[in-house]
Amino acid sequence: MNMRVLLVDDHPLMLEIMRAVLMKEFDEAEVHCATDLEEALAHARSAGPPELALLDLGLPGCRGLDALTRFRKVLPEVPVVILSAIEDAFVIHAAFRAGARGYLPKTTKRAVMQAAIRLIADGGTYVPPQALLIYDAKLKLSERQFEVMCCVARGLPNGRIAEELD
Repeated sequence: MNMRVLLVDDHPLMLEIMRAVLMKEFDEAEVHCATDLEEALAHARSAGPPELALLDLGLPGCRGLDALTRFRKVLPEVPVVILSAIEDAFVIHAAFRAGARGYLPKTTKRAVMQAAIRLIADGGTYVPPQALLIYDAKLKLSERQFEVMCCVARGLPNGRIAEELD
């Protein structure tokens, strides 16, 4: 499958590994790498939007889901897969609420990662097993408590949570 992919991670080794994974799954893929959000957005402005983006949450200058939120504001039509070391179910759920089409913990096995990326590239959504925990937690929280927890998972400070939830 010939597609343009934007891979954004601040760790050179992770970029190299993920590039290899993508090239193996999509043999004709054009994979562009960026080490921070600004570099990624600049590339998308100059080369045009990619058909798929893999985005780390722990980018320099970004906190919580800030990288995803900022990316989606500039490129809302691009399917985004979060690639993160964070496996917390609340963070995963918050990422989907912020517009992610998939969430891949960095501990995901290569075969699962390749299948998930193919699924998302074909228009689907991939939810990791860790996110299933959110439903148990959601049943034990009021709707308002759940909204607050999602804001906390996005890395918002108390004042911003108060503003956002009015």
